[in-house]
Amino acid sequence: MIWDFGGVFTTSPFEAFARFETERGLPADIIRRTNASNHLENAWAKFERAEVDVETFDRLFAAESLALGAEVRGKDVLRFWWEILRPDMVEAFKRIAAKLKTGCITNNLPANAIGSLGGRSIYIAEVMALSITLSNRQRSV
Repeated sequence: MIWDFGGVFTTSPFEAFARFETERGLPADIIRRTNASNHLENAWAKFERAEVDVETFDRLFAAESLALGAEVRGKDVLRFWWEILRPDMVEAFKRIAAKLKTGCITNNLPANAIGSLGGRSIYIAEVMALSITLSNRQRSV
């Protein structure tokens, strides 16, 4: 069984964005508006396609959001979103991984993890570590 990381093991990005904006006193929907502007070539699109690393994403997103009225650091948004794991999904993953071969994937890990401690740390969460541990154990069985 293959699982996606973002939006499955983490909260919905839209829920996380709204909570982040509220907690930081930012204008409502600033993150979604930033993501909707030039949606094929903006910082988020480039990050999702692994065309930019975390540092570049951080700078680009900050500039794009500032142009819309409030500077938001890209790293802060990513950190906030990805640190909110869904415990019920982690538990489901553990149960299924005990019986089936499993994996956890994401579309932007390689370019943002290789050679980037910041990128790597985003994904070194309970789920990815568990995926690696279970995968290694299953190979030895």
